[in-house]
Amino acid sequence: MGMIGRTMTPTSTPRVPNTIDRAQRPGLCFRLWLWTEMAFLFAFLPAFAAAVMDPKNRFDGLFNAIGLTVLAEPPAPPGRYLFPTLIASALLLGIWLAIDRTYPARQLWNWPAFRKDAKRIFGLFAINAVAMLAAAYALSKLTPLMMLHLGGEAVDAFLRLPREAPIVLLFIAIGYPWLSAYPQEITHRAFFFHRYRRIVPDVRVLFVLNVLAFTWLHAPFWHWMAFATTLPGGVLFAWTYLRTKSTLAAGMEHAIYGWWLFFTGMGWFVFTGSVGSG
Repeated sequence: MGMIGRTMTPTSTPRVPNTIDRAQRPGLCFRLWLWTEMAFLFAFLPAFAAAVMDPKNRFDGLFNAIGLTVLAEPPAPPGRYLFPTLIASALLLGIWLAIDRTYPARQLWNWPAFRKDAKRIFGLFAINAVAMLAAAYALSKLTPLMMLHLGGEAVDAFLRLPREAPIVLLFIAIGYPWLSAYPQEITHRAFFFHRYRRIVPDVRVLFVLNVLAFTWLHAPFWHWMAFATTLPGGVLFAWTYLRTKSTLAAGMEHAIYGWWLFFTGMGWFVFTGSVGSG
């Protein structure tokens, strides 16, 4: 992370300095508001979604007791609401960033920065893809983690989609970048780093908080492997955003790693339909 604070030439990719000028920090009341907002959006809401999606229904008694029976007995599987909620949130926060005069709106896309960093992104992916494939194979052969129980039948998740449903992989390749990866980079990278930089002036500390927030976003999947697969991704995508100032770069990197997770079979741990059926 030390590289983030280096002085760059005018033609190079801009970096985020390690600290922010104290004169730019908001007053006490607004700082308290921002801390509360961060806790609500990035800690409480994923925990709330996890409670609603709990496969063992351990929170139904609480929901019924406080009059939220609809959460205990939803009209549709709660997982169906995750993507619409994510897209709506990304749209609202993206508009907010676009009209915020203190945020360089070009960072919501920034194609030149993505193009400049693409060689590193895809080169690193080529190496990591082999490691991810090996990890999925080891999990399949040495542990029961990749064995899914669907309709009373045991199914090995390793390479299941390329073997049995390659057309699904094609649809994931088309839809996942724009329906999941890029929206998450708007909410958890562009918005998060811009909004909370004012209360966490050391970007290294903010980086850690961002990675934890991104990992915790996957709490509704109720599996430790969801955290294990998204934690390194959070580190990589946050680093890319800070290096490039391009939400597109982070989103495309997120997309190729996410698609590869589904290719190997480990994407099952972050699939909305997997809750309670793994």
